[in-house]
Amino acid sequence: MRTMKHILFPVDFSDQCKAMKPFVKSMAARFGADVTLIHVLQIPMGFYTGFDVAYPMALDLEAMKADANEHLAAFFDVAYEPASGGVHFVTDVGDAARVIVDYAEDHEIDLIMAPTHGRGGFRGLLLGSTTAKILHDAKCPVMTTAHVDDPHLAEHAQCKTILCASDFSEESASLLQRAAEFAATLGAGLEVVHAVAGAQTQVNVVPDYDFQHFLLQAAREQAARLQDEAGTNLPICVEGGEVSKVVRAAAIERQADLVIIGHGKLHQPFGRLRTHSYSIVRDSPCPVLSL
Repeated sequence: MRTMKHILFPVDFSDQCKAMKPFVKSMAARFGADVTLIHVLQIPMGFYTGFDVAYPMALDLEAMKADANEHLAAFFDVAYEPASGGVHFVTDVGDAARVIVDYAEDHEIDLIMAPTHGRGGFRGLLLGSTTAKILHDAKCPVMTTAHVDDPHLAEHAQCKTILCASDFSEESASLLQRAAEFAATLGAGLEVVHAVAGAQTQVNVVPDYDFQHFLLQAAREQAARLQDEAGTNLPICVEGGEVSKVVRAAAIERQADLVIIGHGKLHQPFGRLRTHSYSIVRDSPCPVLSL
């Protein structure tokens, strides 16, 4: 797993960002990482030059950027200096998700920490379009959370218990290794959860307990082989049911502070992880990190 030495924190000064701030500070302190706060200005189309300009006024973008950077420093409770204690400030113009993803790639960012705003269309699935695009397009790990209104959310910032959701795909051994390294660095406990979609009891359907037992047993055997491949010996919970609901129930039962999911499949148009990642983030009672 790549070392978390540089964290990118997109800031729009919303309540969601305020709720995410303790997690950013905690993660930076525990990894000894620099933090770059990035704010993206989205200029209305009418302000751009052209023959049919609706609002023909000049914009001093450099002054706007400097002002935004000062607000970023105040937001993060640090002095406004080029690098105040490992904290950097960047303001740019454009589409927020594109600017954030490009900056992360160009500056070798190790982790993006962004809350979700619960807005957007189909792609967002209630996550918010900007966060959904970042999750889909970013090549580095991304941490996000959907439940910023939870009064107990800040309690998860110390990250003592981690749950890794695995789909037992070909990338799962690598995911377990990276999750184990991440948990060890934080000194956190780690467990694995796997959902067997065909093994749940359905309403108005006579359950076939023998078949359910077969599916669950096969999954447990696969989990054992996976651990051998990964070189890990972690507690594994195998349950029948919808993926996001199984993960949520396991996180609540274990009082997890963080859920880890795989990240690789997000770069394929209709990969398996993309099918469930948005719903896992939406339903998880704690932040979710895609590694």
